[in-house]
Amino acid sequence: MKKLLASDVDGTLCVDNKIHDKNVEYIKKFREDGHAFLLCTGRNFSGVRYLVEEYDIEADGYVLCNGSVVLDKNLNVIYSKEIEYKTIKEAFEGLKNKDEYNFYFADGEHLYIIDGYFNNPILKVDGMEKKWNVIRISEDEFYKNRYSANIIGIEVINKSIEKTEEKIKEIDSKLGEEVTVYRNQYFIDIVPKGISKAEGISKVLDTYGVKEDDVFVIGDSWNDLSMFKKYNKNSYTFSYAEDELKPHASNIVDAFHHCLERIIK
Repeated sequence: MKKLLASDVDGTLCVDNKIHDKNVEYIKKFREDGHAFLLCTGRNFSGVRYLVEEYDIEADGYVLCNGSVVLDKNLNVIYSKEIEYKTIKEAFEGLKNKDEYNFYFADGEHLYIIDGYFNNPILKVDGMEKKWNVIRISEDEFYKNRYSANIIGIEVINKSIEKTEEKIKEIDSKLGEEVTVYRNQYFIDIVPKGISKAEGISKVLDTYGVKEDDVFVIGDSWNDLSMFKKYNKNSYTFSYAEDELKPHASNIVDAFHHCLERIIK
């Protein structure tokens, strides 16, 4: 019976910007046994591509930007839904505080940064801007050109969960008719209304001949909640996840490869 594992990336497959050798080993064995492996993430494809190339990981599909972009194994677009410029502009204008927030938006391939409004030191690492396919634009360019995006991202600089949740409520009250808002630790993911990782997964099941009962999901944060709800019987999170999140998953593991050990058995 064919199974499918949909895995979050940050904090799940990739921890502290590294992918453990055992994770790679078990993914290969899982796929060699005839099962399908999806990467299911808030990142766009550029944010995933350098990881799969560096660690030689093969995936059978990609649920990107929290579900607003879905690609098959050959990188053909199965589904894509965008946020309009008007909404991006409203979000940006509600977050124009360089000391409190990092702001970015992305389509399936490019990560857009408005000069002065994203100062995370990650981009100072040699080659990282190229890996992430970053396009830097001035504030004037942002207002002059009508950009669209599959996801808007905000990082709360002081890493306060309380402040992150307060900002989510504010964004939802202003833009909730156009977007869905998720918290990923102290990051905020804004996607088109109705978009989720779970819906992204559902768009590819027929492609791989997998039934819902044979879908396994694993993640570590609140933007994975839709997966836990839809595929609850086979849902996994971690012993290090937030305590409030853990009851939403049916299985708790200490590491990603422990999940695959259980599934393969």
